[in-house]
Amino acid sequence: MRFNDLVFDDEMLSVRRDDGAEQRLTRQERALLLHFTNNAGKLLTRPRLVELMARDASETNERNIDFIVNRLRKSLGDSARQPRFIATQYGEGYVWIAQLAAPAPDSAFLLIGPVYGLREQTDRAQTVLAKLTVKLDSQIGTGRKVSCAPDWRPGMPMPHDVIYSLDASFRAEAETLHAAFVLRHARSRHVIGAFRARFENSNTAGAIDALAAEVKSAIWTHLAVPANAVAASSDAPLEVRLYDAADILSRTPAIWRENEGQLERARAARPDDPTLAIMWGLNLYARLLSQALDADEMMSAAAWSAIEDEMEALAFANLPKVQDNPLLVLAVAKLLFFIDRGHSDLAAQLADEAFANSTAFAASFALQGQIRMCRGNIAEAIAFYDDGMEMSEPGSAFHRYLLVLKCTALLAANQRPALERACAELYAIKPATRQELGVLMADPKARKLPPDIEAVLPMLTEARARKLVTYFYNVFARRFHSRDHRRNVMHGLVSHMVRHFGRKVVPEPVSRTFGWRGGRHSRADDYR
Repeated sequence: MRFNDLVFDDEMLSVRRDDGAEQRLTRQERALLLHFTNNAGKLLTRPRLVELMARDASETNERNIDFIVNRLRKSLGDSARQPRFIATQYGEGYVWIAQLAAPAPDSAFLLIGPVYGLREQTDRAQTVLAKLTVKLDSQIGTGRKVSCAPDWRPGMPMPHDVIYSLDASFRAEAETLHAAFVLRHARSRHVIGAFRARFENSNTAGAIDALAAEVKSAIWTHLAVPANAVAASSDAPLEVRLYDAADILSRTPAIWRENEGQLERARAARPDDPTLAIMWGLNLYARLLSQALDADEMMSAAAWSAIEDEMEALAFANLPKVQDNPLLVLAVAKLLFFIDRGHSDLAAQLADEAFANSTAFAASFALQGQIRMCRGNIAEAIAFYDDGMEMSEPGSAFHRYLLVLKCTALLAANQRPALERACAELYAIKPATRQELGVLMADPKARKLPPDIEAVLPMLTEARARKLVTYFYNVFARRFHSRDHRRNVMHGLVSHMVRHFGRKVVPEPVSRTFGWRGGRHSRADDYR
């Protein structure tokens, strides 16, 4: 239980302050404290306290009661002149004056509270709050809870994992319940969005659905869209911010679809916004990356090329409009670099300028490393990735992103021991990555893969295996200038795919990387 700034355990064995300091209580202090808190607001005379303490087998008298009270006050940081816990009723006894604080709300990603105006509209407002809580909880990503704590107020304890809070105010007018909601960042109390709603007695479902969609959209905007042109040195690149936002709010594996819906609505409202246009391009990039995870989305080469056409057009059309925003400039550079259409020099120039002229260090390190890696400067690329990881939050999506890039660099350089260590670190952070990338990172000389990775191959059809080889080549290998590096990146994957399906699952661009001509080198062992 909590009184003022102190938290007491159930047995009153100790008291803990908000700064973490803990004070153990003696047996007599504990007994006296229990009597005070069980009789909060009531006068306990000295004779009455002597009687109560005697029940606890404590031999005491009225003078000793005063001594124990003074000692308890010291343990609580209390003062007789300006009491916060124990007030003296001179000539009579003592009164426990501290109010029991409301319990901390449940752990949650989004906390609905504080709520005002419930006194006059309790039933109607409570119904709206209950339905809104359920609706938002069903729309936020799996594992992220929405809870409602109407009595919570700023300054009260809050679970450490609450990221957002939603203030609510109600007022009834005839058949209409008027409501105002304010979305805040929970710790800073910074306002992110404000929403007005009206709930009619006859139908509240439509208004609740619309409000929930507005709140979710505001959270997505706060997570994904850069608020201004100032970048912190540890800020992740925009493609990672987009991933994070969708990962938090989506309930499906193809999380790019969440961003697609949010961006479509935002672009409909602001069709000329260059930030949204570039983010649309980044979401197209995310859609291409999702191919390996969605069997129904394995698109043809023509469809892939059409998406890259759109990415290229968006990048060039909007680059002149975002020169003052380093994160957006880096996003354009990322799009131009990824599509691999002869724009790598421009992408490198943009990345270097973003680093030289802004504070977007970590975001620029990620792209500078990729460009140098593909040009063959593996050691320099790994140094960029390591510097970026030092600035990223351990275990975050950005940390994992940089680890994947580092693994790719080590794979290209055929540095197997270092690659195994980096992969182990990556898989420890996110075990699912082992099945997603395990075949790509596999040792081409291994006769058989570890059981969990080997089990993936028989589940593939020949057509899907061929598309996966194409996918991994397009995403991981094709931008390397050196054919040896491209071959090293694809060597393990191709060896084990050929072992299972034969060389027919290897498309022409990958065949050329291995120097295959006219049916020669058809045995899988030749590529180990």
